[in-house]
Amino acid sequence: MRIAFLVHDYHRWGGHSRYVAELATRFSREHEVHVYANRIEKRDEANVIFHSVPAVRTNVMTTLFSFAVTSALQLPRDFDIIHSQGFCGPRGNVITTHICNAAWSQSLARFTGGLTVKERIFNFCARGLEKWLYGGARDAHVIAISERVAGDVVKYYGCSAPLHLIYHGVDLETFSPSAKCHRARHRRELSIPESEVVFLYVGDLRKGARQCIRALARLDRGHLLLVSRSAPEPYAALAKDLGVSGRVHLLPPSSRIQEFYGASDALLLPTPYDAFALVVTEAMACSLPVVVSREAGASELIVHGENGLILDHASDETGLAAHMAALLNDPIWAAGLGQAGRRTAERFSWDAIADQTMRVYREIASASN
Repeated sequence: MRIAFLVHDYHRWGGHSRYVAELATRFSREHEVHVYANRIEKRDEANVIFHSVPAVRTNVMTTLFSFAVTSALQLPRDFDIIHSQGFCGPRGNVITTHICNAAWSQSLARFTGGLTVKERIFNFCARGLEKWLYGGARDAHVIAISERVAGDVVKYYGCSAPLHLIYHGVDLETFSPSAKCHRARHRRELSIPESEVVFLYVGDLRKGARQCIRALARLDRGHLLLVSRSAPEPYAALAKDLGVSGRVHLLPPSSRIQEFYGASDALLLPTPYDAFALVVTEAMACSLPVVVSREAGASELIVHGENGLILDHASDETGLAAHMAALLNDPIWAAGLGQAGRRTAERFSWDAIADQTMRVYREIASASN
């Protein structure tokens, strides 16, 4: 089978880029696999054929449009499978939806009290593109990474294409309880005593970092690590105003995020929206107990009180603080949650996800014969 992946960036340190890298590497063992991307960070993908796609990366919208145009011109039509990640080009018989921007923007507006001008412009453009993509995807199959996003593309875009629910996978070797070997070094660098409980937040700070800081301020102990590429200044100011700046650590993004899972005791993600949230299953694979809002697709894998904790409302700072306090006050119970989370994560190896995805490919191939 000849397979082409379309993705803006190819690497292994997060999101849909990692999704493509994991699938492409596995499929290339038995199939001819091509990857069309603008930025490419290769490791040992000896069997994958890479194609550089030019793009104007002035901002997100110029990246989307320029990549879509140049990939359409560059991509041959004779592939058995063209697997696109959202809006990466006008052609593709498999589309994985990693986000529904209409749902994300609506949730963000409710959560923050409104969108900035820049966010409103982006939402208008992204929503239009996705409406065109999913609303008109009658000849394609759509892979949804959660029930949440599957419902969203139907609700907001009228998607009538065949929908397949395939959750994101997790690298069970990179993300494992052995990550705790990094605990002492990172705590020493951050001047956090070994006896302190550390809560971790990873990703876009708009997805709940303020709630985490405010919840921490309700507790008389505990530290919070915020690892993100978001501008840190507003969150540092909030921590200072609440008197917890000494317990809040704002850190830049890392390509070795597993080390911060190893340095921490629990993951927090009180997000107003996330199609999946790969950080949740990565943390679970590292045996960290997780506190996740119901708005994250990954919460579909969690049974409250058994393999993690669910926050019913992302804005519920009191509830978040209560979950944090419970983890602080009962470390044995917290460890049990983490161990159960690891067992859950083991069901979602990238090998298992690749098998499910290949079944979709074979369904398309058999229908075309």
